[in-house]
Formats: sequence, C-alpha cells, structure tokens
Amino acid sequence: MANSPVTIDKDSNTKINQLVDMVKDLKNQQNKIVVSLNSYRDAIKAQEKKIDLLSTQLTEVLDDNKSLRIKVEQLETKLLDIERTQNTEPLGATAQEKVYSELLDRQSRARNVILFNVPEPSVPDQSQDTSTAKDILNTIGVQTIPVSIHRLGKLSNKPRPLRVTLPNSSDVFEVLRVKRQLLNVSNLNAIRISSDQTLQQRKYFASTMAVLKNRRDSGESDLFIKYINGLPTILKNDRANAKF
Repeated sequence: MANSPVTIDKDSNTKINQLVDMVKDLKNQQNKIVVSLNSYRDAIKAQEKKIDLLSTQLTEVLDDNKSLRIKVEQLETKLLDIERTQNTEPLGATAQEKVYSELLDRQSRARNVILFNVPEPSVPDQSQDTSTAKDILNTIGVQTIPVSIHRLGKLSNKPRPLRVTLPNSSDVFEVLRVKRQLLNVSNLNAIRISSDQTLQQRKYFASTMAVLKNRRDSGESDLFIKYINGLPTILKNDRANAKF
C-alpha cells in the first residue's frame, strides 16, 4: 500500500525540523567561534601594548646608558686635562673607582625625588603612602604614576622622608620645576621636595651654603644659589643695580 499524503508531509516536516535544528547548531557554533576569535584578538592587542611598553622602557634604559657613557667619557677627559695641566701622576685605580661609583650612584637616583614632612601612619602602610604621593603630584599638576614608594631611615617620632621613584628622569625635572606650588596649598605647604642626591652632592651643597653664608656675613647682598649643569653655583642678582 502506498504512503498516504499525510505520512509524507509528516516525514517532510520532520526532516525540515532536523535541518533547522542543524542550522541552529551550526550558527551557535559559529557564534562561539566568533566570540573565541574576538577574545584572542583582545588578548593579542593586550600583549602588543605590553610589548610596546617594554620596548619604550628598553629604549629609555638604552638612552640612559648612552648618556652615562658620555658623562663618563667627558669626566675622564676632564681628569686627563687636569693631570696634564698640573703635571701630576696618572689617576690611580682607587680614584677611578670612586668616580665610577659616584656616577653610577647618581644614575641610580636620577628618577627619584624625596618628599619631606609627609605624615606617616603609626603603622607602616605602603598603600597609604602611595596614595598620598600620587595626591601630592596631582596637586602640582604632575600626572605621572610613581614606579615605587619607600620610606627612608628608621621609625621615629618624626615622619621619615618618602622616596618616590618616577618613570623617567624628565619627570623629576618637572616635579622640581613646579614644587613651589605646594606653598599655596594649606594642607600641603609644609611638605618639601628635593632630588635624590648622593653623599658627595650633599657635601658639595653644604659647602656651597657655607660659602654663601660667609659672603653674606661679609656684607655681600643679592646673592643666591642656582643649579648650573647640575652644580649649585653662587650668583649675584644685579637687577637691583641695573640701569634702565
């Protein structure tokens, strides 16, 4: 007996439904594949950003090293000139080591600033110190994010200096350039900011201050200290005597 039209229609509908289900499954699988691909693309983009950042940091390190080599060569040239001028014995190995050590020490501090009189929690709190340092930098208009924060010295009844390491040495110059803006902020005007100096730099500055005091005590006026090529230098302000 031949199949009736009703039976044929049912079979056709069943097959159609199966095909529709298969198409739906394929679409679902396709959507999952698209989602996975998008996820991979996002991950690749994130990795590319990290690689770009590392490449930038590597370039900066290479530039810093190149700058250090140039400074060492310049210093060696100056020392040789002094030796020739004074007809002295060649510079000993110990003296050379001290020069290299001083240069390396300065290079390691080049990205640091020191914050004084920053309130210190009774219990050491790195996150609070970091937040405070960021607020201070933002207040003076410096948007850079510190690389690290560290309190210097042992605990005492006074807040310890806060050493802040910035991404680049140029950030340090920017902070030092605008640091006086803190004087106009009521809750921050007691905070002082300086560069991170080596022991030799601090000694040189102290001796320069002593000379400045002696000259002022001797009657000289309008004297001030200005950093020239990184060295504190005593200058005289002649504007008061200028003729217009």
